[in-house]
Amino acid sequence: MKEKISYNDKIDVSIIIPCKNEVNNLKWTLDSIMKSKNLLNFEIIVVDDASSDSSTQFLNSDLNKSIYKDIILIKTDNVGVSRARNAGAKIAKGKYLFFCDAHIKICDHLLDNLVSTLKISNSDLAAPCILDMYNSLAVSYGMTWDNNLKPKWLESNPNFITEIPFACGCAFIITKKTFNKIHGFNKIFEIYGSEDFEICLKAWLYGYKLTINPNIKVRHLFKQKHSYKITYSNLIYNMLCLSYFHFKKERIIKTIELLKNNYYFHSASENIKLNMDLIYAYRKLYFEERKYEDDCFFRKFNIKF
Repeated sequence: MKEKISYNDKIDVSIIIPCKNEVNNLKWTLDSIMKSKNLLNFEIIVVDDASSDSSTQFLNSDLNKSIYKDIILIKTDNVGVSRARNAGAKIAKGKYLFFCDAHIKICDHLLDNLVSTLKISNSDLAAPCILDMYNSLAVSYGMTWDNNLKPKWLESNPNFITEIPFACGCAFIITKKTFNKIHGFNKIFEIYGSEDFEICLKAWLYGYKLTINPNIKVRHLFKQKHSYKITYSNLIYNMLCLSYFHFKKERIIKTIELLKNNYYFHSASENIKLNMDLIYAYRKLYFEERKYEDDCFFRKFNIKF
C-alpha cells in the first residue's frame, strides 16, 4: 500500500491539539505530524483556547496558507484543556482520536502503530512511551499514582504491550466510540490538572482497557513553567472533582485529608460547594454506568491508597 497523507478521503484518525500560548512550539509540532509517514488517513484539529501570543496566526498568513490549508482551526474562550479537547472531539471525523500537546515530535507510522496496538491488545486506549525532547535517557512508559495520589512516571520498560493505569495526556489514542461512551473529558474541570488521570480512570472503571506500547516513541518538550496561569486552587479543585466523581466515601475523606493543609484548599473547596449539585449528578451517572468499583482499580495497579 502506498504511504500517503490524505485529507480528502475517509478519515481514520483525528489528531486533536489543544493550544494556548504555544507560538513557537505549535508550528514544529504540526510540521512533525504533517511530514510523518502513515498509511492511515488523518485530519488535524487545532483548538486555540484564547492564546494571547498569536499562537495560530501563522496558519492563516499568506506565506503559509497553502502549507497549512488542511488544518482545521477552531477557537475557544479560555475554557481549559478538558473542554478544548472536547471541542475538537465534537467535530472530529475519525474512528480514532489522538490527543496530543502542542509541543511534541512524532515518528513515522505513529498513528498506524497506535491503532495496531489497540487491535492487537484488544484495548480501547493506547499510549506511546514518552521521551524527553532533549534527553533520550529520560523515558516514561505510562503513569501511576504513589500512595499519596501524586503523579509518578513508570520508568521500567515492560518490553511488550502492557496494561497501565494512566497515559500521559501529552499523547494517547482512544477509540471515538469509547470516548463518547465515557462522556469525554469532564467539562467542569478548571484550566488544567487531573483531566488525563480522570479520563483514564473513568475508562477503566467503565470496563475499557488502556495499554502502553514501549516500541512507539513520542518526544515531548517538558517546560520549566506553564505558558499560561494555573493556580494551586485549580489543581486542588480538579483533584477533588476526580475523587468525588469516582471514589468511595472513605477514599474521598482520605483525599481531603491529604489536601486540606494547602493554602489554596479553602478557595478550591468553596468552588466545590458551588458546583456540588453538578458534581453529584456526574457521580450518580458514573456509578450507574461503570463496571468496576474503585477498589478494583487500586488493587489491580497496586496503589496503596
